[in-house]
Amino acid sequence: MSTVTIHPSRRLLLAAAALSGLALPVRAHHGVRHLRVGFVNPGRASDRFWQMSDLAMRAAAKRFQITLLTEYAERDRQRVLSLGHEILAQQPDYMIIVNEHRTAAPLMAAAQAAGVPAILAFSGLAAEDLALLGRPRERSPLFLGSLLADNAGAGAAMAEALVADCRRRASGKGPVPLLALGGITATPAAQERLDGLHRVLAADGDARLLDQVAVNWSREEARDRTLSLLRRQPQTQGIWCANDDMALGAMDAAITMGRTPGQDLSIIGLNWQEDALREVAAGRMVLSMGGHFLLGAWALAWLRDHAEGLDFANAGGTEQYLALAPLTRDQVGPYLARFGEDGWTRIDFNRLRQHQGRYDLRVGSVLTV
Repeated sequence: MSTVTIHPSRRLLLAAAALSGLALPVRAHHGVRHLRVGFVNPGRASDRFWQMSDLAMRAAAKRFQITLLTEYAERDRQRVLSLGHEILAQQPDYMIIVNEHRTAAPLMAAAQAAGVPAILAFSGLAAEDLALLGRPRERSPLFLGSLLADNAGAGAAMAEALVADCRRRASGKGPVPLLALGGITATPAAQERLDGLHRVLAADGDARLLDQVAVNWSREEARDRTLSLLRRQPQTQGIWCANDDMALGAMDAAITMGRTPGQDLSIIGLNWQEDALREVAAGRMVLSMGGHFLLGAWALAWLRDHAEGLDFANAGGTEQYLALAPLTRDQVGPYLARFGEDGWTRIDFNRLRQHQGRYDLRVGSVLTV
């Protein structure tokens, strides 16, 4: 199948429009059958969440007749930027940008200079980024939109479930002392999840945070930090973790300290990683929030629609959010039976596309078990 790129004269028009703030028709790619979309995966090739995202995107790209230009950046800020420039030099039809390590603003500026329309996915803009870029289509027609996870909502739901589990074990008596392992502060998603946690704690008179540390999304680092925290705070009843790798590291530390997760300690995570889900099934983790690994595939559906003249801005707006969903002990088995072992080809990716003028941004609408 042939590859279609934007004619150089069209790129000059797009770049000029970006600089002048002129609006362009959103059907700039109408009639294009095959697309090339660039994406810098900010994670490590060994990060299970980013593996899941990558595999889902590849399966969706195949379904949508998209060539996906992608590389892992290994959680290295400079590598994110250099890979982004390399991909933009290949003149893709669209670019998907993640604001990991605050790289969205420079990459969006580079995309605009190259005349490449781009959307933001997975991690949104910090206040400083927003001051530079503005909102989608506010200052440049090439900043098409953002498709993000409701990280604050996920953090809050995790906090509520964690506190409830601690109270269940203690028969609802006394205070609920907690620890929190947050992600790196340079990633807005990490701060948003913590914001959700703190919102719940502020409304709860008895749940209190003993300590909070930032961990670089790593199981090993989380284990080491949790060992120190539990030695200092042995009264801890629950540990809130911003992703599953950190939850697994916290579990490793707790077992080393002679604790029994699921019996005298509650742990919660996020990502729907299989190794974490097995711990949920065994009763050693409360639950895992997730489903947002599909955001990249959903972004490709947006771009496929946009290329065919179906603008997502008219089907929910230029900024839309996916609500994460919990997988509890009873739900893990059916989920893994259908989608375990990287069974993303079983997804009907057409469900991610626009239907009757709207997108159904619910994880359950896609991952039916």
